[in-house]
Amino acid sequence: MTELTHVLGRIEQAGKGVAVVFDRRYSTSQDDLWQACTDPERLARWFAPVSGDLREGGAFTVHFDDADTPRCRVVSCEPPHLLVWEWPIGAVETRVTADVSSDGDGARLVLRHERLGAAQAAGYAAGWDTYVRRLAADVAGDPLPDWDATWSALHELYAADR
Repeated sequence: MTELTHVLGRIEQAGKGVAVVFDRRYSTSQDDLWQACTDPERLARWFAPVSGDLREGGAFTVHFDDADTPRCRVVSCEPPHLLVWEWPIGAVETRVTADVSSDGDGARLVLRHERLGAAQAAGYAAGWDTYVRRLAADVAGDPLPDWDATWSALHELYAADR
């Protein structure tokens, strides 16, 4: 793996918590990027397997390699541009927003994960950074970056920046 020297996102103060934010352009259509962010088969390729109801008000579980994240809930779903869901972390209902839009001959994803604790920020930033890199590779038809190596290198960069 090539040594990672820069991060793609930012960590910012958001109310009483912290948010990690990514604003990325992809060489695909808005509809294709929306499908990549909402179709369980596509999510399993770059993010993780997801089971349940991805419609507004629906509940779903994310099946990560190390543990499942049950009780996620879709707060808002406005195809093909906005998906907002709650991700329970301990007693806190964190919120993930995926805003997909057309961007010239491509599409843009603004991904925001908020209501995180300051101590969690570097880990979640490294995780989402790894995922947006994997999404870019998936959309392009390229091999996906290795999760563990990418996350570890990015976590060091985000933690050093805090």
